[in-house]
Amino acid sequence: MILMSLLIVLLIERITTKSKVWQAEFYSTWYINTVQSIHLPSKLPASWSLPLTVILPSLLVYWAIDNLNSGIIELIVSTLVLMVCIGCPKIREAYKCYLHAAKKGDSQACDSFREQIDMQQPDITFGQQLIWQNYRHYAAVILWFAALGPAGAIFYVLTRDLVEYYQQHDLSGAKQGRFMLGLLDWIPVRITAFGFLVIGHFSRALSTWLGYLPDPSTQAKTLLLKVAKKAEEIEPKEEYCTEEPCTLVRMAKRNIMFLLVLIAATTLMGVTH
Repeated sequence: MILMSLLIVLLIERITTKSKVWQAEFYSTWYINTVQSIHLPSKLPASWSLPLTVILPSLLVYWAIDNLNSGIIELIVSTLVLMVCIGCPKIREAYKCYLHAAKKGDSQACDSFREQIDMQQPDITFGQQLIWQNYRHYAAVILWFAALGPAGAIFYVLTRDLVEYYQQHDLSGAKQGRFMLGLLDWIPVRITAFGFLVIGHFSRALSTWLGYLPDPSTQAKTLLLKVAKKAEEIEPKEEYCTEEPCTLVRMAKRNIMFLLVLIAATTLMGVTH
């Protein structure tokens, strides 16, 4: 059932553009604003505020789906939840516009669209930023969905969006949120990076992946981009501004296929439902 939902959603994602009611940001923003309006964080101990804020909706969804008596209804609900949680239409649209502007040779427009995809670290290339966004909005969501179903996808997406909200508004829970998100990323980012080994230059990237594997202090973004760089080495050229991002996006897409194959294998072995 998990695999079927993934295949349906990824197929729909490929051929359609989602309206705002099918985007996680629409619901997470409403939920965060509601929590802030009732001053829930101030009513809870500081160490429990953020965890409870993200755990309660996840537990509610888990309970609701667990009490469904129909496999068909469970499949429909799981697919709808995943459809909302996966992807980021804003980034996808900005990337498409970037390619269109690059094709016309409009460098100013290219810079404008590139800035829309959160270029916060100057030492990271545009293609690497797209790799990271693909992980955050696709790979990590897929892996948490495979592990815990719709509740797992909601738990990860809500944590990710809440941490981003805390950082943007410079709230006191931002540090705790980053730590919590780091824990949630620890296994998924290593599985995703391993996929880069399989679909890329295995021998060249293996030592990098193994070096970061047991280190709990390594940030997820650092690990993923270091391994990706070794798995698909590219020298960006100013005259070909689409070469590096397009190559890395293709690698990210192939990696999603690898994750689906991995989930299909674990389904056959009875590890996932």
